[in-house]
Amino acid sequence: MTTHSPSTFGTKQQKRAFLASLVGTTVEWFDFFIYATAATLVFSKIFFPSFDSNVGTLASFATLGVAFLARPVGAFVFGHLGDRLGRRATLITTLTVMGVATGLIGLLPTWNQIGIWAPILLTALRFLQGVAVGGEWGGAVLMSVENAPASRRRFYGSAPQIASPLALVLATVVMYFVARLPEEQLMSWGWRIPFLAGFVLVVIGMIIRLGVEESSEFTEAKETGDVTSHPILTVLRTMPGKVAAGIGLQASVIVLFYLITTYMLTMATNIHGFAKSETLMILLIAAVVDLIAMVGVGILCDKLSAWTVFVGGVVFTAAFAFPLFALFNTGNIVLMIIAFTAALVLGHATTYAVVSSMTAELFPTAIRYSGVALCSAFAGVVWAAPTPLVAAALVPTDGSRHWWPLPAILVVTAVISFVSAYATRGNFRSGAESTDESETHGVRAPVGDLV
Repeated sequence: MTTHSPSTFGTKQQKRAFLASLVGTTVEWFDFFIYATAATLVFSKIFFPSFDSNVGTLASFATLGVAFLARPVGAFVFGHLGDRLGRRATLITTLTVMGVATGLIGLLPTWNQIGIWAPILLTALRFLQGVAVGGEWGGAVLMSVENAPASRRRFYGSAPQIASPLALVLATVVMYFVARLPEEQLMSWGWRIPFLAGFVLVVIGMIIRLGVEESSEFTEAKETGDVTSHPILTVLRTMPGKVAAGIGLQASVIVLFYLITTYMLTMATNIHGFAKSETLMILLIAAVVDLIAMVGVGILCDKLSAWTVFVGGVVFTAAFAFPLFALFNTGNIVLMIIAFTAALVLGHATTYAVVSSMTAELFPTAIRYSGVALCSAFAGVVWAAPTPLVAAALVPTDGSRHWWPLPAILVVTAVISFVSAYATRGNFRSGAESTDESETHGVRAPVGDLV
């Protein structure tokens, strides 16, 4: 059993793996989030102008959801490649697909230029973004976790999680300045700038990822012959309960996040009359605080029980669900910022920072990429894709203030996450507990049990 000093953050190669996971995933989530923000603020008008306001918003959110339906495709394809060929090559591929798809969105003609083909092409490129994300997250988690010092596994596992609010901050800053353009310029060329940046960002991410060696744990599994020829089928056949639990772990954190970053922004604009730049500023302030909290939680959970912190975040989400919407519904910008910040820091950061490494610990090395990718992808389909659509259908953003179904949904998903965490509690290491290699390498490790 290898030991590491708790004071060190790892060797040069380990730190490089952490950085590659952080930067690469930041690039991918930046590309992903600018679409979500553009769908909220712009796309309903330039790609669906023939619909009324609410139907156009629903159609715009529907293209947002297409990416989540594509994520299982990415999970199957890249999960298989990641467990067969390795984490490094697979992550380079996912980054390339995301960057190209995002850049091409910035070149798309609009409805007024090519009619129905505009939303069709938009949807196709959004599908490719979803395929890339379906393979990205799991690989980024494993590249960092499997190279981590034993005493820093939670913090290293938080690298792709920290990337999410970091990307949200960057995307929000960019869209904030874009949204301040005169309406005519915003709708004609301003919205394209963040998407065209995808071509540049993918090069930056590629340079960093090319400098990282293969995951040490995967390399050892390959050398000992533990790599399986059909990892996806092995996961589905032997560990369906853990896949279901992994999906359930992400229920509350995903629904909370997408309610805040998509639907509630639309409410702020359409119901409370905030300017686009003001709604983005609310989100930016909350996201910066969330980013700082995410780093702190990742470090803290290398000393405390990640399971306890995770469950605490889930319980807070349930308890704060109705106050969150009540504060938001006041239309007071100070109270809205407080509500957003509290929800993201105490409900999102506490769960999202550790759910990556917790999900990775559900599966042995030889099928871990496939297992983690499937959990993430189907969590996106089940929780993220329908959230803005269901919210808009239950509480249309046309002035209705009967918002109670939305916090009720949030409470239900918090219960699901709690049950999933409780059912899998025996799988998670606490504090700086080191890895027993006999339990984490190869499909010979016990599989199929939830606890």
